[in-house]
Amino acid sequence: MDSKKKQQAIDNESEELKVTDATNEPEVEETNEQIGKLEQEIEEYKAKYMRAIADYQNLEKRSREERVEWIKSAGKNILLKMLPVLDTLMLASKHSTDQNLLVSIAQFIDALKDEGVTRIETKGKKFDPMIMEAIQVVEGEEGRVIDEVRAGFMLHDKLLRAAEVTVGKASN
Repeated sequence: MDSKKKQQAIDNESEELKVTDATNEPEVEETNEQIGKLEQEIEEYKAKYMRAIADYQNLEKRSREERVEWIKSAGKNILLKMLPVLDTLMLASKHSTDQNLLVSIAQFIDALKDEGVTRIETKGKKFDPMIMEAIQVVEGEEGRVIDEVRAGFMLHDKLLRAAEVTVGKASN
């Protein structure tokens, strides 16, 4: 008899669990839905976080590049004011044999090079409208620079002043 009572007690408990499980099914489904929603929110927040980090890194990079560019071009205005002085010295050297003048010009050009300024080579080169300005067209080799009227200069990799040149044109 003892075993019958035990079996009956087990059966009763089993029935109660089945009833309890059946009544808990909606709660379990609701909990699973909440878990799914929370996991989705986590993924959304993770994506937003990753975008924010990427935006911040892009901002830092852009700021660094702008700072470098600003430093490179900080002296641009003063350099533009100094170029006419160099033009005058170069013009004077064409009419003078004074060696001191040539040394001064060389020192001036070296100082400009130290600041990142380089002279644009033009004579005999193909005319490039991006760095040269055609002042005159004369008979000569088509599209080639015949003479340089005023020197042009680059500041690092940007045009500081376009070279003024005479360009050749084939005769008819």
